[in-house]
Amino acid sequence: MGAKNQALKNAARDRMAETGQSYEAALRDVRREYEQGQHGNQDHQDPMGFDEAPAAEEYRPTARGTAYFAAWGAQEQLGLDQVQQLVQHAEKHGVPDAYDPITCHLCDKPIVVTQEEAVHLGLILGKVQHPGTPGSVELQMPVWTHEACGHARVWSWSQLTLERRRRNLPVDTADLPAKQHRRGRKRVEDFFVFTVPENSPPLFYLQPGEEHRHGPQGFRADRLSDGLPALDLTRESARALDAWSIAADRTGLLHIERKGTGRWYQPPVPWTATPQWLAAAHYHQGAIFLTAPAGSVPTDQLEAGTGDLSALLPVGRQELLFGARMTVTGLT
Repeated sequence: MGAKNQALKNAARDRMAETGQSYEAALRDVRREYEQGQHGNQDHQDPMGFDEAPAAEEYRPTARGTAYFAAWGAQEQLGLDQVQQLVQHAEKHGVPDAYDPITCHLCDKPIVVTQEEAVHLGLILGKVQHPGTPGSVELQMPVWTHEACGHARVWSWSQLTLERRRRNLPVDTADLPAKQHRRGRKRVEDFFVFTVPENSPPLFYLQPGEEHRHGPQGFRADRLSDGLPALDLTRESARALDAWSIAADRTGLLHIERKGTGRWYQPPVPWTATPQWLAAAHYHQGAIFLTAPAGSVPTDQLEAGTGDLSALLPVGRQELLFGARMTVTGLT
């Protein structure tokens, strides 16, 4: 769930408890206050992504009915075999008085799998520094949650820490993201570039104008939660994802969406592609969409519209470039 939406929903629940309002009325009030700049500015988030993580894979290892839902990004990062091993671990340890019990990361209470209709499995991405070695190594850990506490997704360490603090759970404050002070500051619009490589579907690159609150790892966690794969252009081609599409009409490109989940990104005004780009998209019946964190491609280059995206090659090797081949609907 996006940080801003989760913050507003939490605030609505708090107000409902304080005032006796219905949840719908409380949420309507806090949304109005947010739009007026009275609430939630510190929880501003990038305008891309879904409120809820999309389509998790379901596993049922026993006949008694407990379903395990693994986040798309968790299976993408860990692989099917490791996800199945984690499910088997839960079957063994998610019982009363078990050694090494399964604990919910969003309430700190044990998950007794025999008492749950569904259990959710996500993933946390963190960086660890080993003494005597240069650089840092990524640490990936499973995140278990009761279905009532939260659906499966991929988290950065600071995202999970912030969410735990919102739920009044103990956290290490050093792991929280820096506070944002955006009141009165004009938002930097996102950048986009259209290119038409030879013998290839046309390319559409979208880069946030502002940094993700949780840094590159937060951007990465959100994209994996959205169901977008990481892409290293030095080693692989963009895979085709049938669930994703880019909608267009005579005014330009309207939005990007994922079937069954809804609109992932909608610009303030339609994106205007060149006639050559639209013709190539019509010929190839789609386009390659790419996105990376703010600053991945220098902003002066994006503003100049040169179309040189060579800076994305090292970004892809860092697993911070995301994208896929998508259909473009509405072209005639």
